[in-house]
Formats: sequence, C-alpha cells, structure tokens
Amino acid sequence: MTTQVMGCCGKYVQGYGAIRELKKYVDWMGERFLVVASKNRMRDLKDTIAEALSGKELRFYEFSGECSWPNIEKLMQAAAEFGAQTLVGVGGGKIVDSVKAAAFKSGLLHEVIIPTIAATDAYTSAASCIYDEQTHMMTEAINSPKNPDLVLADTEILLKAPVRQFVSGMGDALSTYVGGLVCQQNFINNHHGGVGTHSALAIAKLSYDMLFAYGVQAKLAAEKKALSDAYNAIIEVNILMSGMGFENNGSSSDHCFYFGMLALPNREEYVYHGEGVAFSTCCQLVMQGASNDQLDQVYRFCRDVGLPITFDDMHLPDLTDEEYDIMTRAALEQVFMKNQPFEVTYEKVLGAYKAADAIGRLYHEGGSLL
Repeated sequence: MTTQVMGCCGKYVQGYGAIRELKKYVDWMGERFLVVASKNRMRDLKDTIAEALSGKELRFYEFSGECSWPNIEKLMQAAAEFGAQTLVGVGGGKIVDSVKAAAFKSGLLHEVIIPTIAATDAYTSAASCIYDEQTHMMTEAINSPKNPDLVLADTEILLKAPVRQFVSGMGDALSTYVGGLVCQQNFINNHHGGVGTHSALAIAKLSYDMLFAYGVQAKLAAEKKALSDAYNAIIEVNILMSGMGFENNGSSSDHCFYFGMLALPNREEYVYHGEGVAFSTCCQLVMQGASNDQLDQVYRFCRDVGLPITFDDMHLPDLTDEEYDIMTRAALEQVFMKNQPFEVTYEKVLGAYKAADAIGRLYHEGGSLL
C-alpha cells in the first residue's frame, strides 16, 4: 500500500476578539516570545498583544521587505539574541513565511501565526516561499518538519482588511480542490511527501462547495464590515480548509498558468496572488475538459465576487503572439504541471489560455455555456 501523510497546525482558533485570549493557547510554549510584525501592524496591535501576553517576556521585531534569506537570517539572529522560545508572526504571507522559515532553521522554535488578512492559505501550512530581494521572484519553497503550533484568526482584525484581499483568498481557495483532486486520483505525492488521505480530499471538496454556497454573501458582509455566518465560514475556508487542502492533497496546474503570466516582461503585475490563481484555475479546468456545468459554476462565481476570468481582468490586454509564447513556455516549465495524468503540450497550454479567456468574455457579456 502507498504511504499516506497528513499534516496540520497544532491548534486552530477562530473568533471575534480571539486575540485577547492568546495567553490561554500559548502558555505552554515558554516564557520568551518574539513578536514579528510590520510597522503598521505593530502600530495597530502591539498594545493588544502585550496586554494579552502579560506576564511573559516579550520583544517586538519590526519586519519589512521581502521573505528572503537575508531577512530571515536577521530574524533568526534577533530570536537568538533574545533567547526566544516562541516566534509570533502577525501579518500576511511574507511575514508568516519568514517566521515559519526562521523557526525551522533556528531549531524548531514554537510558532504562533496571527493572520491580519485572509488573502492566502499559507498560514496553517508547513511551507515557506522564499523570494529574491532584488527581482521579487520566488527562488525556492521549503517545508518545515512541522506545521505552526497555533493559528489564531481573529475576525475582528480580519474584518478591517481590504475586501479585495478577502476575495483574493477565495481565488486561492478555489484552486485547492481542483488541483488536489488531480493528485489524489493519480496517487501523486502531496507537499508532505506522501499520498493524500480521504479526509484531506473531503476538506478540499468542502472548501470548494462552501465558496459557491457562501462566497457572494460573505463578500457583501465584508464590504459592510459586518460579521455574518457567511463571512465567518469563508474565513475558515480561506485560512484553514484551503491551507490543509493544498498541502495534504498536492498541486497540479492550478497555479502554473498564473506563474506563466508572471514571466511576461514589460507588464506590471497588478493582481494579487489569489486573483491570478483564480484565472489559472479556469485555465486548468478548460485544459482538462471540464464539463459545461462545472465551468458555468466556476465562471459565474468568479464573475460575481470579482475574481479575474479574462486577460483584461488580469490587466493583460492585447497580448501579442510573442507574449502568448512566453507565457506558454513559462507555464510548461512549472514543476507541478507534470502532475497532470496526460502529456501537457505547448498546444494544450496555449489553447487553454485562449479558450479560458474567450469563455470569460462570454460571461462578462451576459452569456453562458448552458
């Protein structure tokens, strides 16, 4: 039998004002906590965290810039000088990935993650994406032997974040089941180095279904800064379910088409990661020959919440043949593209780009595949 592996964060806490109960969940992690946040998040949350962790020895570390090895090494040095037993990452993907990498390379310090935006599924995972400081391009992804000890999602904090980032998180989550199903059906290893479990796929499928059930409602609530059941459900989808789903099932071409687009020279990147991944997921479904019913559901959802479904939406209008060639070749080079069970050719990738865009145009014009 094939070995199955499933990993997840030690504890997940979600609630309005949950940060005020932080000490209850971290009391066992030692006495010295290094809190890592950007200048703005430090301004917003330093006093709250200090009060929540009263009685502990705290040091605050202001993080800026890229999730790069030089910045990670500076963070490790600060943790060592303080004698930190726990790193607390407060913020978005770059800070969180830096904290996870620093905790791993420092000898597996305890990790606490407090998201301030729900734009990514990085928070619960063991993975860190490392970037080049000059080019801002990803250079590698590393996996820690363990996931964060605690992920605390305070919806009072998350409601203050821009709605566009919340929607971007839905785009990232949309890819989780689409990519993971390919890996599960073809016994391809997940990000923990084993085949996915039945529970992992069930979580990914549930996250996919919940997007369609609650996504539009949740966006309306977010626009009004209103805590609703739908908003609460999609926070869980974006942060917990998508995070568990992608790393425990695996990835296929769901992100690859987006990374192909990032290879274009002289085109400024406009979209957030999850926005690009949403359109990339549309491309994967088209390449796989998804049914009209599935494509209709996905395209309507993306259109209704404001995720990209055309190159115009991606701020890539009037693509030339040369640009299509650059994108296609770059997408083909992505390692997870090989996880498809069929031979992925130049023609299939190029065709998926163009057909996915054409379908998106149809839906923007009020048309439908059904």
